[in-house]
Amino acid sequence: MTMKIKKWIFLIGSIFLFSAQAQSLTKITQIDFLGTKDPQEIFIQGDSALEFETQENEQDKQIILEIKNAKFINYSLGRKLDTSSFESPILLISPYEIKDKNEVRIVIQLREMIKIAVNKENNSLRLSLPAIKNLPPTEPIEAVVAAKEQPLEHVAEEKADRLKVFIDTRSTKRFIGRPIALKFRDADIGDVLHTISEASGFNIVLGDDVKGKISIALVNVPWDLALDTILQTMRLGAERNNNVLRIVTLNTLATEKQEQLRAKQASEAAAPLVTRMFQISYANLSDLQATVSKFSSTAVGGAGGAFVQVDNRTNTLIVRDIAENVDKIKKLIEILDTQTPQVIIEAKIVEASENFKRQINGTLGLARGGVGKNQWIAGFNSGNPLDGLIGGALSGGASGIFSTKDEAGKLSEGGGGFGWSPTISSIIPSIDRLNAILKISEQDNEVKIISAPKTVVLNKEKGSIVSGTPVLVPGTTIIPGVGPVLTTTVQEAKLGLDVKPTVTNDGNVLLELEIKRDIPFPLGGSNTGIATRKLNTSVVVESGSTLVIGGIYTLDIKKNSQGFPFLRKIPIIGWFFGGEDGTNEQTELFIFVTPRIINEKEAGLT
Repeated sequence: MTMKIKKWIFLIGSIFLFSAQAQSLTKITQIDFLGTKDPQEIFIQGDSALEFETQENEQDKQIILEIKNAKFINYSLGRKLDTSSFESPILLISPYEIKDKNEVRIVIQLREMIKIAVNKENNSLRLSLPAIKNLPPTEPIEAVVAAKEQPLEHVAEEKADRLKVFIDTRSTKRFIGRPIALKFRDADIGDVLHTISEASGFNIVLGDDVKGKISIALVNVPWDLALDTILQTMRLGAERNNNVLRIVTLNTLATEKQEQLRAKQASEAAAPLVTRMFQISYANLSDLQATVSKFSSTAVGGAGGAFVQVDNRTNTLIVRDIAENVDKIKKLIEILDTQTPQVIIEAKIVEASENFKRQINGTLGLARGGVGKNQWIAGFNSGNPLDGLIGGALSGGASGIFSTKDEAGKLSEGGGGFGWSPTISSIIPSIDRLNAILKISEQDNEVKIISAPKTVVLNKEKGSIVSGTPVLVPGTTIIPGVGPVLTTTVQEAKLGLDVKPTVTNDGNVLLELEIKRDIPFPLGGSNTGIATRKLNTSVVVESGSTLVIGGIYTLDIKKNSQGFPFLRKIPIIGWFFGGEDGTNEQTELFIFVTPRIINEKEAGLT
């Protein structure tokens, strides 16, 4: 038989076994309280015979009924039955289904402990108990009954948790206990503390020296605040032992602590010493020695001969102490002797600029005589427009478009021109020609620069990276007897990153940053200056995340219009009597930073 077939047989057998166990469980179909009968009854019905056990919890006034191999037929049977309004010794009935044990547990909370008779009839159980006539008024401490309704194995654990909360709240002064009312006049302190014990739901043990009378009137006050106030008033101290709160006088508590300390020191002094050597990989030996010494016997005047020494040659820490302290020191060294976090930091400086220029202007003139004669000229916006043409003879009605600079320098480089020089002597006898030139030019520039300095730095250490470009910067020097003299100096246009990272325990990085980006900038002519982009800041960034830590956006729009008054504003034709130009400049600067811890696991941060 192969291994695969065996596995299938085992799986199928497990399924059948589980199904058989599920089918064999007794289903509880009914849980009722018959409070009008005498004697009163708790009635439990199942679909088959019920196997049960009973337990008595006298301290909390509870009877616990455990029904074996059983479950609820539906979840509504898990509701709690509040019977406090009946003339009954029962206050509350709390059914539970414990699935991992295939068990149904019913906790019966009593006013006072009594015996309950359990009768088994076929598939049912009847718990009989006598009714109680003329019940006394409900005491204030019965408000804590709901806190006692849990199964028995959870009671001690919950009480221990409450005690822990009480010990913590004494230091924080944030009291969260159930509100209670206390009114006593010249009452014995033991009786008052017993009442708070009932309200809080845990055990209190009083020392023999806890004596005295107290008068107190508190209404709707948390029980832990009331207990803390009474302890302070009566100069009492408290210490927790699992789910028991022990209360003694402060003097007794201080004396016991001193005796325990002396006993511990005597025990340590008599204990044998052991010597251990610890190889240190990353921590500073001197700093580690100072820290570890505070946890050794030498710090508390314990075992004689104990010491903590270092050997710098082998980078070893030598510890001689009792075995208990050596084990503690070993754990301490394992925590402290870890790699220092290393952070790789990448900054990106993105610069983008767009520059757009447009220029439109024209000239218009009248000429008498041939080309180049210029016997009579009427010019608009730049004198004789005929000089704006290429200078060659143009026949009447000739026209041309030019894309190069002409003789008179009227056309802009990279632009274009339209020239028109028709003969109009037949229309106006005294004028031979109409000379016209229209000049149009546009310029569009786009620049994108990305700079990305990157460096690796140890935690809490400073790191920097710089790249420089030499630039000749003009200046002036005063020479005695001569006066100011123009000079030039060599300066550096720097791209730099200065950073100091601090790694936090939650995996973030606190960065102290200085990012600098210098660029050569033309000042006109042959002169050059340095334009600076610089950022100083402190930020917190998650490891591996990118953060935009700075940005500058500028928009510069300029428009200029000039020419012959009034005529220059006529649409299209006005360009021959004037001109207009404009520039549109946009610049954007963004700075990004990305830190990443490259040894999280080795540094103990994961």
